[in-house]
Amino acid sequence: MGEETPGRRLDVVLWPAFVAMAAGLVGTFVWADTTVLVPEFGGMLTPVCVALLGTVLACLPLVAAVQLRRRPRNTVAAWWAGASVVLVPAFLIVLAAAGTGPWLVCCAVVMIVSCTATLVAVRDGGQGSPGAARAAAAAAVLALVAAAASYPGPYTAYPGVWSAPQGSASLSLTQPHGVEQGGRYTLRIGTCTERGEWAFDHPQTSEPVPIWLNREDTAACLPDGSAILAYIAGGTRAAPVIQLPGLRLTKQSEPQDAA
Repeated sequence: MGEETPGRRLDVVLWPAFVAMAAGLVGTFVWADTTVLVPEFGGMLTPVCVALLGTVLACLPLVAAVQLRRRPRNTVAAWWAGASVVLVPAFLIVLAAAGTGPWLVCCAVVMIVSCTATLVAVRDGGQGSPGAARAAAAAAVLALVAAAASYPGPYTAYPGVWSAPQGSASLSLTQPHGVEQGGRYTLRIGTCTERGEWAFDHPQTSEPVPIWLNREDTAACLPDGSAILAYIAGGTRAAPVIQLPGLRLTKQSEPQDAA
């Protein structure tokens, strides 16, 4: 019985760690709204910092797992280290789909718990049962699958009619002429109307791809240069919001309904 005591002590630590990890994963996917459209530009510092932090936290178990070469039977630490590594791409996918938000607290808890469990298992030689570690690895794989399934992909369906509240402004975009080409646009602000060609940004500087409104020699409704950058600034896939200088327009209809 005495030889089993260290293993039992390790199980007492690792099973609660798995419960905390599972609760954090549930909180992550409950709080992360993947139906929203993350703005294409601006506010990139926080996601980048989160991505770097997640990568560092994932590397810690890998560094610790190097010690497994000295303990080839420490499968407990190996499973926990694998779970930590799998969780990083899962959370990065959610970050790309949902943007930052309260769910990041759950993300941090999950990563810290997983990394700590890995280090504890390495220190104690993995004498406990691998049940909690295998459950953690399975939960991490499920999280990765769920994250991949929830990622809607970039929004690039610009053609259609976009309007401001109360119809104070509108932007009509026709279907592009080709895969990488644009079409015609009509911008109305009050009594002012301007027309021109729109085109996808080339070379592509981001994904999803923003567009340029290339103005003709007609009345200019916005005080800008010969071209205006327009990009998705939020909203949902059902009601995306496009950003122009000083204007945020919500999509109202598809191109067949556009005038």
